[in-house]
Amino acid sequence: MYASKTGFTKKYASMLSEKLGVDIVDVKELPKVPKESEVLYLGWMKVGKVQGLQKMKGHKVVAVCGSGTGRSAEPSEEEVRKRNGLDNTPFFYLRGGCRPLRDLKGMDKVMLSMFVKAMMKSAEKDERKKEAVDIILHGFDGVKEENLIPVLEWAEKRMSSLENR
Repeated sequence: MYASKTGFTKKYASMLSEKLGVDIVDVKELPKVPKESEVLYLGWMKVGKVQGLQKMKGHKVVAVCGSGTGRSAEPSEEEVRKRNGLDNTPFFYLRGGCRPLRDLKGMDKVMLSMFVKAMMKSAEKDERKKEAVDIILHGFDGVKEENLIPVLEWAEKRMSSLENR
């Protein structure tokens, strides 16, 4: 299952579906998924929260992937796990992407414009901030098949342990 706002997380869901031979379902179609089905959930991240994950309450979420534009989970993987209540649930960060600021509309454009203005003041001295500003202004696509290696290794181990039961 996945939630994707700009299509980057959906790309990862499609890649995983192909590699693992499983169906993909948009979280908007959640009623179609039986509660007893095991789910690998993918969602885009906003302020350390995996979007759409809260809709999965009552479902068997066996692992979670969060996609974002940073090189690593932000604010930190530990904080992302805490904010999403992922105590013992495997979590994988996938570098996704974003559309250029000029292509955004509504509140997303307003909020990111304000964020960029605030960041620009200190970005000259900080490479991470400089990169973040550049990504927001010009867009970025970090979706790569190689980013899925840890997820695929986890899934392979999980499937073989289930087969050996």
